[in-house]
Amino acid sequence: MQLEYFLLLAAALFCIGIYGLVTSRNAIRVLMSIELLLNAVNLNLLAFSNYLDPAGIKGQVFGVFVITIAAAESA
Repeated sequence: MQLEYFLLLAAALFCIGIYGLVTSRNAIRVLMSIELLLNAVNLNLLAFSNYLDPAGIKGQVFGVFVITIAAAESA
């Protein structure tokens, strides 16, 4: 797949997360919006990592770290 599709999806997720963060007053919704922001950034990181260096796994390892930190944050 092309890089643009992943970037478009990540931008949409980021915009939804920002909208939820700005308009919500509920703590649970704010945390969900922050998770959307983290997932959008993670998707960007993985897309660029795969696009620039398909043989390397540095981006995937960093993505696993981000997911682990997000899981620890929500626990």
